[in-house]
Amino acid sequence: MIKKGFLSLLIAFVLFAAFLFFPNSWIKAWISDEDVEQVKTSMSPLVFQGMYYQERMLQEPNSLPLYGSSELNRFDPFHPYNYARATDAPYTTFMIGRGGMQSITHFLNFAAQENNLKDKKIVFIISPQWFTKNGMDELHFSPNYSMLHAYDLAYNKDIDEELRNRAMKRLLEFDTVSRDQLLKTIYEYKLSDGKKRPVVGRLAMMAGRVQKEMLEKKDLYYSIFPRESHKLKSNDKLVTNQTFEQQLQNAEEYGDKRVSNDLMIENKFYKRLVNANLSKFEGMRKDEDYTDSPEYEDFQLVIDVLKDAGAKPLFISIPVNGLWYDYTEYPEERRQKYYAKMEKILTDANVPYVDFSDHEYDPYFIMDTIHIAWKGWVYVDQELDKYWEQQ
Repeated sequence: MIKKGFLSLLIAFVLFAAFLFFPNSWIKAWISDEDVEQVKTSMSPLVFQGMYYQERMLQEPNSLPLYGSSELNRFDPFHPYNYARATDAPYTTFMIGRGGMQSITHFLNFAAQENNLKDKKIVFIISPQWFTKNGMDELHFSPNYSMLHAYDLAYNKDIDEELRNRAMKRLLEFDTVSRDQLLKTIYEYKLSDGKKRPVVGRLAMMAGRVQKEMLEKKDLYYSIFPRESHKLKSNDKLVTNQTFEQQLQNAEEYGDKRVSNDLMIENKFYKRLVNANLSKFEGMRKDEDYTDSPEYEDFQLVIDVLKDAGAKPLFISIPVNGLWYDYTEYPEERRQKYYAKMEKILTDANVPYVDFSDHEYDPYFIMDTIHIAWKGWVYVDQELDKYWEQQ
C-alpha cells in the first residue's frame, strides 16, 4: 500500500512536470485578442515584467507603444490612449511604465524585445526627476525589476556584446541582482569572457538556461488570467472632431475646473500637500541638480539598445511644474541647464525628439508637480499624429 506522503509527493511531481512541459503553443491559444486589448491599459507589473503580452502588442502593425513612468497612468480624456480610440487614429497605443520605472528597467525590457523592435515606431517619455544625484535607487529598482528580462540578457544573441556587457556591469551594482547568486555568477562569467571560475560558470550557464525557461513558462501561465483595465476617465466629445486649438481650449477648461491654487497643482493633490504642511516643502530642492546623475549612463543604454534593435523611437522631453519648482527653490537657470543637456544628448545621438521645456509655466500642461496631463497630452497627441505620418 502506497503511503500517503509518497502519494502526495508523486502527485506534486506529476503536476510540476505538467506545468513545466505543457506545450507553450497550447497556453498561448488560451490568450485572446480581447485579453491583449485589455492589458493595454492595465499598467500591471505582470505585463511590463513579462514578455508574451508585449510581444503580442508589439507585433500589431498599427500599435504605437508609449514608454515612461507614472505619467502614463494619469488617464484623462486627452490621454493618448483615449485620444487614439476616440478619434479613430491610424494607430493604437499601449503603455509600459509606472512610478519608479527609469532608464535601466526600460533597457532590460527593450533588450528582451529586440526581435520585435526592428522598424517599430515607439515613444519614450523622459522625466527630469529621474536625473537625481544618485540616479535609480534600490527602492525603485527592485519592485520594477524583471528577473525574466535579466536572465534573458545573458543569453541574448541579438544584442551587441559590448552593449550587453555595459548593462550587466551596471545591473550588478543593484543588490536585487547581486543577491541572485546564480545570475551574478552568470554575469561575471560572461563579463570575464569565460575566464572567471570557468567550471562553475559553465554549470551556472546551464542552470540559468533552465531558470530562464521556467520564468518564461511562468509568464505564459500568468498571461492566461485576465488583467483589469484602468479606469480611462474618457469624454470623447472633448477630442472627437475637434481641431488642435479646440482641444487645447477644452483641456484648459477641463483643468480650470480642477485647479484653484497659485501653484497650478490639481486641487486633490494640493490638498494633500497642505495637509502634510505645505511650508515644509519650501526650499527643499535648492541643492538639487539634474545635470549630474548616473541616470545619464542608463539613458544612453536605452538610446543604444534601440539603435541596436533598429527601432524608430521618438523621445519626448517633458518639463517640471515651474511654479512648484520655484517654490521649492530649484532655480530656473539650473533647470534650463538640464533641458539644454538633454537636448544636446538627443541631438548628438541623432534621434528624433520633442522638447516641451518651454511649457514649464504653461497652465494645465502639468497636473501636479511633475506629471504631464490635460493640456500637455493635447500637445503630445499632436506630435504622435505627426510622428505616425512620417515615413
